Amino acid sequence: MEVSLPHFEDGAAAFGIDEKRFDRIQINSTNRTARWAKRVLLVEPFAKATGVRRVIFNDRFRLNLANSNKPEASIVPSSASIPARCYRHRADTVDGSKIRARILVQWWRGEKVAAGFINPASARKLPLATRSVRERKLTVRSKRQHIKEYRYNYAVPEDAHGPSAAALFRVAVDDSVRERAADRLAFEFNQDLDKELF
Repeated sequence: MEVSLPHFEDGAAAFGIDEKRFDRIQINSTNRTARWAKRVLLVEPFAKATGVRRVIFNDRFRLNLANSNKPEASIVPSSASIPARCYRHRADTVDGSKIRARILVQWWRGEKVAAGFINPASARKLPLATRSVRERKLTVRSKRQHIKEYRYNYAVPEDAHGPSAAALFRVAVDDSVRERAADRLAFEFNQDLDKELF
């Protein structure tokens, strides 16, 4: 998600402002808007919808601020999975099994199935990763050619992986969210410009 102002041809001269000062107004308003958009449009609503703590989402959205060499700011979501236990979640028993249920995590306007399982008979009912075997794709340059597959056999049960911040970003961020960011940017820029002119 990019936050940037349209290019103003001779904007500084049009407003009678020093060019460096005009550039600084643009950079400051862009960065304030990017910080606001990350917090108000992404982190807070995502945390409310999923139950994932804000500090986790705050870490999973990288903020690249604008500067004199790069006039636009950007918010980049991480594609790394968030542990399923961080989400509000529940067990959904399939086919009447008493020891194995799928994991449903709270999602944007609904629920989503996470990879793994929950043992409904367990006292703690933790979302756990499934043990599995996957074929390894070998090429001429692959090291350890004798290893034909990846085996996920855990001596100690591991946490199940939940959806990533990037997956949530794709379904939740639409044109209306981008319009709110654009409106905020216009407000921030005009406020700084008024302070400079008046």
